[in-house]
Amino acid sequence: MSPPISVRALGPRIGAEALALDLSGMLSAQTLEALEAALVQHEVLVLHVPELSPDQHLAIARHFGEPEVHTFYPNLGAGHEQITVIDSKLGDRADMWHHDESFLPSPPIVTMTQARILPPLGGDTCWISMTSAYDALSARMKQYLDGLSAWHDMNAPMTAALQHGVVTHERYVEVVAQNRRHLHPLVRVHPVTGRRALYLSPTYVTHIDGLAPAESRAILDYLFGHCMQVEYLFKHRWTVGDMVVWDNRSVIHNAILDYAPHQRRMHRASVFARQRTNSASTHPEEAACATTI
Repeated sequence: MSPPISVRALGPRIGAEALALDLSGMLSAQTLEALEAALVQHEVLVLHVPELSPDQHLAIARHFGEPEVHTFYPNLGAGHEQITVIDSKLGDRADMWHHDESFLPSPPIVTMTQARILPPLGGDTCWISMTSAYDALSARMKQYLDGLSAWHDMNAPMTAALQHGVVTHERYVEVVAQNRRHLHPLVRVHPVTGRRALYLSPTYVTHIDGLAPAESRAILDYLFGHCMQVEYLFKHRWTVGDMVVWDNRSVIHNAILDYAPHQRRMHRASVFARQRTNSASTHPEEAACATTI
């Protein structure tokens, strides 16, 4: 029996595309499991699915966990509230390196975004494999990072956005009042593969817990620079209808803002892990990030 999809790697470390994906009917369990396996292996998976319906979008999302109804962004509504609309005409942007919503206690594990309207040129998205970045660290640096945690804070990019006139003062106050920040390990263990990945970004991470400010800044600056090496990067040039699924546990991404005054409209679903009934199944390094202020 032939596999439900064919997968072709697009890079030596990160990125692949799924070929021959049949969307003429309901997605089978075998197809969804094959998509998940490809995603776990390649971290970023491109689907060429211009005919994808909102129901199919959510069916893929629900395979991975619980789709999010986003706090701030608009959505499709009418039974598709879990599909968020990211539209440059509304001022939406994500042109910074980040894990999605890493300031939450339990951030989304998978994000899947489909291109609906694209500019004539530009608007590419880049991803970095934080797994590959971790693997390339020296043994001494890995030992140093073991057990350290960093604060992820939504207020940091909001302050920058206010300073540059991207958001209004009212919007800034609304977001900051929610005090969305959380402590996460600098190195996280993937629950499926067991591989280690750096978990940090220059957008949300403010400092390493327990270190002197100068030491924290020096370590973070080194890690940010280390992660930005091109060999860990995958870049996708969108075609209308493409959907890219990425493992938010092990990659950061950046949607390049180089297409003004043209429009870029995306439909996104972010997925939270289903609540585990057996707390003993949680890896100890994952359980260590349970502190909030």
